[in-house]
Amino acid sequence: MSEYEQILRQLGSFGPYQRRAFILVSMFETPLAWAMLTPILLNYRPDWYCTDWNILQNGIIAENYTGIDPSLVREIDSNDELQMFLHLVNYTGGNLTSYKTKNTCPGGKICPGIEFEGVKSIVSTWKLVCDQEIVGDIITSIQMAGVLIGAVITGQLADLFGRRHILFIEHAILVIMWFCSAFASSWMVYAGLRFIIGALIGGVLVVNFVLPLELVTPEWRTFCGCIGLWAVGLMALAGWGYFIQDWQYLVICTSTASMFILLSWWFVPESPRWLLSRGRVKKAERILTNMAKYNNKPVPDFSKLRQYSENEMQMKQHQIKYSYWHLCSSWKLAKNSLILLYGWFVSSAVYYGMNFNTKNLTGNLYLNIFFSGLVEIPALFFVVLVHNKFGRRLTVSLLMNVAGVFSFAILILDLAGGLDEYPKLTIVFAMIGKAGISGGWAALQVFSAEIFPTVVRNIGVGACSFCARIGAIVAPQIVYLGAKNAAPLPFTVFGIVAVIAGGLVWLLPETRGVPLPDELTITVPHPSEISEPDGELTENNAETIPLKTIDAEDQNTDNKTEVA
Repeated sequence: MSEYEQILRQLGSFGPYQRRAFILVSMFETPLAWAMLTPILLNYRPDWYCTDWNILQNGIIAENYTGIDPSLVREIDSNDELQMFLHLVNYTGGNLTSYKTKNTCPGGKICPGIEFEGVKSIVSTWKLVCDQEIVGDIITSIQMAGVLIGAVITGQLADLFGRRHILFIEHAILVIMWFCSAFASSWMVYAGLRFIIGALIGGVLVVNFVLPLELVTPEWRTFCGCIGLWAVGLMALAGWGYFIQDWQYLVICTSTASMFILLSWWFVPESPRWLLSRGRVKKAERILTNMAKYNNKPVPDFSKLRQYSENEMQMKQHQIKYSYWHLCSSWKLAKNSLILLYGWFVSSAVYYGMNFNTKNLTGNLYLNIFFSGLVEIPALFFVVLVHNKFGRRLTVSLLMNVAGVFSFAILILDLAGGLDEYPKLTIVFAMIGKAGISGGWAALQVFSAEIFPTVVRNIGVGACSFCARIGAIVAPQIVYLGAKNAAPLPFTVFGIVAVIAGGLVWLLPETRGVPLPDELTITVPHPSEISEPDGELTENNAETIPLKTIDAEDQNTDNKTEVA
């Protein structure tokens, strides 16, 4: 145990000071959920109507109004021209609405004079239907690509400039760009702004996850890593959408409400662990002193902190530089890495896919969004309660299979008579599947951190996070498949990949109660004990040594060569 963790235990592993910081930092998740998941509402496709102008023109001419030139009637090809014409001639003929068709695309194209009914979304604003139907989901994928880029960049920025500053600066910029997106002049401009918004969301999420973990002792990291206010934000989004059904006003209101969290600047501390890693011991001591006073604990002796800080800085200077190829330095680690990469990809694709697919479910859209957030809460508490009792593999596999089986069951409902015949059961199955993937992903994140050896843990989790972002980019395109009169198709895809992930988990080693691996190891032949002519490894002629020993020897050899 490090000196820093010993001091945290003296001050309270999860005392009032840490709880306050955890709650305040978690509050960022609520507006982040709004920003990330508003495409559920913004991309909603309301009903639209097309007018068959040829038939309508023939109908007006057939009325045989005296003085009406048929050539003028033939020029009517928009609603504005039609209304002007009817006003000029004081038309009192038949009902012209009979010439309108609902949700049709003549020739696969957007018809002239298209009219939308009900909710005002980006679909109705920029006529994203028919041959433009996929644009809304492409914009969402562009946003999720921004999340990927933002997470990668912010990880470096937070290591250089600190967690607290980056958290608040990026959230402030997010609010501004989010607000500006309400005034986009075209969907192309809007897509560019959503990319920037996505990058800022991804950045804030990285710091939002790391900062609380660096304020508590290891036994509280599972709780802080799993429990948050993201689900609360998703539930609140349903209320925003219900009361504000114009996408521009919705964006303005949610972005404006998100700026008030910036007032927590004076109550959220910088990470003492980060300060110590940068040699800023006095600043770390001031924060820890404030923590002691707030927790009603005696101020501990900080004499060993400076030595701890110096050791941390020296280790960074002399430590071996590990890279992504080290994740494949042995067959065992390569197998574990590939399974975890796939698990994160599936978790993200299914989680965000189910969120974005909410708009395609039967029933009330706003209630579906609310329940979609509500089911996450018991799932996350379930993980916290059983993760240590059931073990990592069983917990992850159980929840992944719940997500997969109930998602795939929606296809069974469709084959049994159609989803319209079982609307309530469809929603119940979808929500159980959503709960399963929410808990499964949370459990998998803890499991992954325990499997990767310490020296490549950040690299391993970073690679997993990268795959998760790829899954999030793919998710809207899977959802698009369900919009083409194939509602069960996205759930079928989600079900298959989730069940496969739940099965592959059993090929990973159980980590419950097992000390975390610190070093990379490889198996090499022992020269004095190789008896086989072809040099085949056996249990009796092989030994396991730390990979860093080999790397260090290679580095020394290189240095000697340079000196020579």
